[in-house]
Amino acid sequence: MHAYILCGGFGTRLRTVIKDTQKAVVDIHGRPFLALVLRQLREAGVSRGVLCAHYRADQLAALLPSLEAESGLALQLVVEETPLGTGGAVLNALLQVPPGGRYLVINADTFLDSSAYRLASAAENEVLVGVQVEDRSRYGSLCCSVQGEILGFEEKGQVGSGWVSAGVYGFSADALAGMPITSCSMEHDLLPSLIRQHLLYICEYRGAFVDIGTPDSLNAFKSDLLGSAV
Repeated sequence: MHAYILCGGFGTRLRTVIKDTQKAVVDIHGRPFLALVLRQLREAGVSRGVLCAHYRADQLAALLPSLEAESGLALQLVVEETPLGTGGAVLNALLQVPPGGRYLVINADTFLDSSAYRLASAAENEVLVGVQVEDRSRYGSLCCSVQGEILGFEEKGQVGSGWVSAGVYGFSADALAGMPITSCSMEHDLLPSLIRQHLLYICEYRGAFVDIGTPDSLNAFKSDLLGSAV
């Protein structure tokens, strides 16, 4: 199974901490963060990783041989000439490296247990892996039916606990087929298209969930979760 890994973010909120480092390869006690993600993918049965990149793609290219050797995954780098957003990056990579069957799309800046990827891999529908958090104000939360169909997203800032996207998606080979390659967002363009067709469902996941997108969360991962999570 292929996993398309979104590595194109500029890491704006982390700029004071990581400087010009590509967010996906920020150092975690001597190892790139992405190496930890790839290890979990391998444990989940993924065989090939396609890195979707633009900003500081050169750093990913330099690390590709060591990441491939450590993870045991076949890795391929797809570089966008201009930023295409999370949605456009996936559509571009699917054209460059066709999946040949069901595939995953994941965010490169989030650490999850391998079970999250197994859930998305094993599902029969088009799915989004959801995780319940105590404070969903930092995330766009999910609106779901009792049958698990995703009906829409609530904007960031909602108070209290709730289900949010864990940044992992499982799709059948033709789920996004025919969509034009243009700059677009996964959450604002591609997923709403599936929602309008009543095709997107939640996979409920209850394991580790760390988004390193802010200095506080990055430091928390380094200091609190490293020993037990990896």
